[in-house]
Amino acid sequence: MQPRLPAPTDVHPARDPTRRPTVFFVDDEVGIRHIANRLLRKRGFDVITAASGSEAEKVIEAHEGPIDALLMDINLPDGWGSLVAQRLTSSRPGMAVVYTTGMAEIDPILSGGLAGAQFVIRKPFTGDQLADTLTRAIEAKAGPRSHCDEAS
Repeated sequence: MQPRLPAPTDVHPARDPTRRPTVFFVDDEVGIRHIANRLLRKRGFDVITAASGSEAEKVIEAHEGPIDALLMDINLPDGWGSLVAQRLTSSRPGMAVVYTTGMAEIDPILSGGLAGAQFVIRKPFTGDQLADTLTRAIEAKAGPRSHCDEAS
């Protein structure tokens, strides 16, 4: 048996501009996962998916490359999305987190444990809305960039 290498932590890696951002989408609805996968790939993202919190933990442990963002359904059959996200981000602290919900009202969600959430997107969403929200979350997590290409 080979020893298991630790997963990359991606705390704040220098982002390779030629690499497509990777999104890990956790949602129990197969149709939503399929549509989001297609929409995001068309907009330049790579996507990995899981259908539950327990599957997500196995997938993230097995995935060897960087993951730029976690797109997490708030309500999963085997756990509250924020708790699953906490477990997943503990091994990948560099991941931005975006929550998704089909609930019409965001206020009850925020009062139910997501008060610190910066990025929440309601279903149904368009591909452009989803890509824009993920891009903003990834950029916010990466922090300010230095501007080395300023005109002299």
